[in-house]
Amino acid sequence: MKGLLILILTVAMGYVAYQYGYPILTQMVKLEPPKVEVVKAPEPAPEPKRKKKITVIEAPKPAMEPKPEPKPEPKPQMAATPAPAPMPAADPSGYVPPKIPTVEERTQNWTVLPPSIFPRQVVMKRDLSLAMKIGNNSASRKVKAGEQLFAIGQEGGNILVAPTADSPMRGPVALDDTNIKEIVTAGYENWKIAYLASDRRAFDYRKSNPEAATKTVASAKGKASPAGNDKPSRDKDGTYPLLLASMKSGQVTEIKPDAIKEWGEPVLEDGIWKVNVKYETMTMFGKFDTEAQAQIKNGVIEKWIYTGSGEVVP
Repeated sequence: MKGLLILILTVAMGYVAYQYGYPILTQMVKLEPPKVEVVKAPEPAPEPKRKKKITVIEAPKPAMEPKPEPKPEPKPQMAATPAPAPMPAADPSGYVPPKIPTVEERTQNWTVLPPSIFPRQVVMKRDLSLAMKIGNNSASRKVKAGEQLFAIGQEGGNILVAPTADSPMRGPVALDDTNIKEIVTAGYENWKIAYLASDRRAFDYRKSNPEAATKTVASAKGKASPAGNDKPSRDKDGTYPLLLASMKSGQVTEIKPDAIKEWGEPVLEDGIWKVNVKYETMTMFGKFDTEAQAQIKNGVIEKWIYTGSGEVVP
């Protein structure tokens, strides 16, 4: 232990002597302390700056849509001329149907309905408030669409309706607010079919029996028809044998002897004797009384016509 202490003291004295005594001694003898060169480690060469490579990504160019080829402008086409309606084939027998007026013409554009249509049950097409009168008294009632009333007459562009066919209570309603036009049109179309059929039968009979009327007249009177244009003779019962013979021969098919209600007096106009007869016939509105005229010249009935329209009676 003692030796260790001596060693430590020796080292300490040596260190103190070197630190403080050595510099003094070197100045006295002019000794320079040894230069200690500090060799710096060479600085590493700076790394060359790397150029950042900037990649520019160009936006994709929009795909160019191919331009549509211009469509050729359609050439104006001339409207095709409609083919003319085929003409009805001529009847080989020579029959030419009479021209029948339309229902609008017959009713004068719905301002004159045939009296025979009344009374007629009609259906209301819409709700309305109906003012109805009984003499000098009036009342109002609501009418629903679909309700049925009775048309009992016409008043200008309206028809008069009532709850029942014989009710004194009545009120005006526009024709278009009811189905009366449809009723009249349907009946008229059915009547035209029957009328043309009757006219065709009369034509066929006259063609197959051209002398039938004259022969029947001769047999009816027991002698030949008068050669002159004498006044048609009349029997005691008021009938005319010439007219009866015409009906029986088929010269006119719509007028039947047992349907005649009244025989008129012969009237001479422009050399033609005219005799009117009133009879019951079937029409588009049922049975009703009508009037026809026999036109006679030289003892022969040339034709029968309706006194109202002048149309030939089939």
